[in-house]
Amino acid sequence: MIFFESTIFWRKKVGDTKPKSAKTFGKKEFAYFLFLIIMCLFFIIWHCPYNSAQRLQDNTITMELYEERLKMNLVSSSADVDLIERERDQLLLTIEEKIVGFLYQIPDYSYISSLETYLQFRPRLLEQFPSAVPLEKGNYSISSNYGIRVHPISDKEKKHYGIDLATPRGKYVYASASGTIKDILYSKKGYGTHIIIKHRFGFETLYGHLNKVLVRKGQTVKQHEMIGAVGSTGSSTGYHLHYEILKNKHKIDPKLSFNLKNTIYTHLIELNTTKDGVE
Repeated sequence: MIFFESTIFWRKKVGDTKPKSAKTFGKKEFAYFLFLIIMCLFFIIWHCPYNSAQRLQDNTITMELYEERLKMNLVSSSADVDLIERERDQLLLTIEEKIVGFLYQIPDYSYISSLETYLQFRPRLLEQFPSAVPLEKGNYSISSNYGIRVHPISDKEKKHYGIDLATPRGKYVYASASGTIKDILYSKKGYGTHIIIKHRFGFETLYGHLNKVLVRKGQTVKQHEMIGAVGSTGSSTGYHLHYEILKNKHKIDPKLSFNLKNTIYTHLIELNTTKDGVE
């Protein structure tokens, strides 16, 4: 009797340790597990470098075909003006369905040529990614291009990831596209006082060696909005703006962006002048 009472006492004390039955792996759980595997495989295949390059090539060819069709539409000699305009509107609509993905996908400005005619009809899109010089027109000279050069301080050959625009101290610097101030950094070395702006379509811009900052982190800025002033902070041998463009986190040559907006608007003015019958 005493044995049974003590057994009951200790079972209450430590609790009943009977193993609980394991949860069964039912049809719903198996279907969910299979779905996760398929999604992972799809993600891996979709982001495979070969597939990404192939998609870019296919999309570039498609956009070039649309570009040619738009050009042909503009110079069409058909007497049916309504038909020409309907075809043009349909083409523009088709391009608009693809252009956002294409702009995110392209690695640099060499692909923009397939969009030049389209941009004449949608020039406001040029405000969303770097398409202008970040200084006033004629207010600078290029003192160092993008690419391999002899570093002016270390005197060693080194890749230069931006463009240096020589200009007097205090000259205002402007955002080359609309965006959000991602960061403002202060350093006695490197880029010195510099601003980084995040734009649409995977673009970022960097403005280095500034003397003055006129914006704050997190602030939204418009294209051509004043953001700072030229200086010579950091590793610098003279007053200039070091300007960089990053596309999908890779630094690219900014030079092709400098006259992009000006070129598109010049063509747009010429097109409207021709339409109005003025030569």
